[in-house]
Amino acid sequence: MKRNEFMKKLEAYLAKVPEHDRKDMLYDFDEHFTVGIENGKTEEEVVEELGDPHLIAKDLIADYQMIRAEKGPSVPNTSRTVFATIGLSFFNLVFLLGPVIGLIGVYFSLCVTAFSFTVSPLLAVLWGIFTGFEDFMIQFFMSVTLCGIGILLSIAIIHIGKFSYKIMLQYTKFNIKVMKGGKIS
Repeated sequence: MKRNEFMKKLEAYLAKVPEHDRKDMLYDFDEHFTVGIENGKTEEEVVEELGDPHLIAKDLIADYQMIRAEKGPSVPNTSRTVFATIGLSFFNLVFLLGPVIGLIGVYFSLCVTAFSFTVSPLLAVLWGIFTGFEDFMIQFFMSVTLCGIGILLSIAIIHIGKFSYKIMLQYTKFNIKVMKGGKIS
């Protein structure tokens, strides 16, 4: 494979990356060719050293998504990072997607619990309307207590979400490093 063919393939695989960032990535690989040729290597030798453009693109996209997720924490950035990392290998499907789904499940259940506790006074009033107000005061005070717990839990969920986001990014970085064959520090 020649330089032009390699660069065209790499550019095609990086088509989803915004043009400015894609040009920076491609410039780096163009520099590899320039330096390699200056050192007396052929274009084919440089291509052989660099490797498969498809694998290179997957790696670059995973790194790019990780940087975006760190700069702007959001659900789309996080999900793109997770799926870009999974794209590196099927092995990642088990070791990345499983913990992420588990974490999301626990977080969702905490959100549902907090919401249920918070709206419990409304449910106590509705219960009293439909069944009578014999034990209404006890039920209402218990529901107000649950509402307070729900509000406190909601505040905790916000902090848990931020913490979980940071942990998920660190785990994804670790996973990418392992898949690339880097040293685990």
